Amino acid sequence: MNIQSKKIPISQIQVDPNNPRILNKTKFKKLKSSIENFPEMLEVRPIVVADGIVVGGNMRLLAMKDLGFREVTAIDVTDWTQGQRDEFMIKDNLNYGDWDYDLLANEWEGTDLEDWGLDLWQEEKPKEEQKQRSIKINFNDDDYDTANELINALKNADTYIGGIVLDALRLQFK
Repeated sequence: MNIQSKKIPISQIQVDPNNPRILNKTKFKKLKSSIENFPEMLEVRPIVVADGIVVGGNMRLLAMKDLGFREVTAIDVTDWTQGQRDEFMIKDNLNYGDWDYDLLANEWEGTDLEDWGLDLWQEEKPKEEQKQRSIKINFNDDDYDTANELINALKNADTYIGGIVLDALRLQFK
């Protein structure tokens, strides 16, 4: 297969509506800034398209549209099978993407995703309101080892230590 890039009007291609990658606003802003500061990178990192739909580079295409680009450097892989297109899309984003796991579960074949290197079972990130903060508590030498053992045991049991500390503090002020 002879793969060549060519310039095409940006209006001739569309993002993939079934792209399982989530558009992260912070990463999107950084990508736009990167493109503004170093647009030459787009020549060596073309958008990959098939039948006018992006297979690789959905976020770059959106950034380029936002920045007013009129044409893109693209590689046409219309002759690839749908399986090859899907595999490329996943592998192209393995190390960079935040994934829409609902879309992956409903629209994609799980065994293929695992074969391509995508870890389907990831810990859910804490929501903004669930972020935890820490407070440094000083112990005298006699109590330090015991406190450390108890705290580690509670952590290993997935116990929220903050609640225990708050209850103890409230008792002190009753």
